Amino acid sequence: MRIGPHLFFLKLTVLRLEFQACRPVKGLGDHQPFLFTKSKAKVMEEMLIVGVDVSKSTLDIFLMPLGVCSKIKNSQPGFNQWLKELKKISSPSSKLLIVMEHTGQYSHRFELFLRSQGIDYCKIAALEIKRSLGIVRGKSDKVDARRIANYGWLRKDILTADPGCHEEIWKLKNLLSLRAMMVRHRSGYLARLKEMKASGTCKPSDLEIQLQQQMIDFLSKKISLLQKQIQTLINTDQSLSKTSELLRSIKGVGWITAAYMIGCTENFKRFSNARKFNCYAGLAPFKHESGSSIKGKTRLSHLANKQAKALLNLAASSAIQYNPEMKAYYQKRVAEGKRKMSCLNIIRSKLVARMFAVIKRQSPYQQVAPAA
Repeated sequence: MRIGPHLFFLKLTVLRLEFQACRPVKGLGDHQPFLFTKSKAKVMEEMLIVGVDVSKSTLDIFLMPLGVCSKIKNSQPGFNQWLKELKKISSPSSKLLIVMEHTGQYSHRFELFLRSQGIDYCKIAALEIKRSLGIVRGKSDKVDARRIANYGWLRKDILTADPGCHEEIWKLKNLLSLRAMMVRHRSGYLARLKEMKASGTCKPSDLEIQLQQQMIDFLSKKISLLQKQIQTLINTDQSLSKTSELLRSIKGVGWITAAYMIGCTENFKRFSNARKFNCYAGLAPFKHESGSSIKGKTRLSHLANKQAKALLNLAASSAIQYNPEMKAYYQKRVAEGKRKMSCLNIIRSKLVARMFAVIKRQSPYQQVAPAA
């Protein structure tokens, strides 16, 4: 169909006006795609990504896409100063997301401040950010903040805000971390003392033996004290107490394993199902093959929570001894020629699946009687 000259010029004028009404968002670099918003039309919601490199005394901050960088003290006055400056350069309708690495205790005060202000944040594993950078050279706090901000900007559509850790969960994590450190120290003293006694070079009356035995006794008392404090903390919170009771209904799961599962899963809100937790704890097997030249065995990944894996290993060993169902299954697999560690890993995965099941149903685990 032919278009008349008047209609053609009318369409051309409309297209020209629409193009002039669009403007690029200020601050985007040449290597980034332009975002266009229409003036006198619906304005797009501005997304701001703040990359934060956390250290003990300072925070290095980089704002994308504006390219603004700053450095503040890791304290309440520094946080207030940063928020005041941020409000000057951003619009009230801007959507804000803070992206930072896991740094343990150093970021706790900043997280509490963000939660009190209603600002979303997410913490990413440092290894994930490092591997996403590709080949890079040089390192500084300012550069790290920019790299974290760039990581968040490129993934702003898929990043989700962390729900925030409950204060009781935070205290529980600290107690469990301190207990694990004391257990490691006691194990070191026990191993050294055993070697010295086996070599026969020292007498029981020697000062070296006595001091190490005193340290072992001291650490054992403090570990018992910490375990009582962990039980008290869980029992005083109704939600944590209910979860612990449900977990301990499974044979092989004791107080410490239940407490650690509550802590690392944040009362089973961090992981949606057992399969995701198995991947996090290093229980899920992965293939190792490529083309026709590499045909490796399916194996577990070393990128895992090693402490969770060790505790689940102890729980699985206990379940094999005291749970007839698990014991029969383990012995059957071993008799078929399967490797013992592979069979033990299956028991660990079964325990995790049962933990998530009892929490989802909110009912204790019921042992199924074996068929006659």
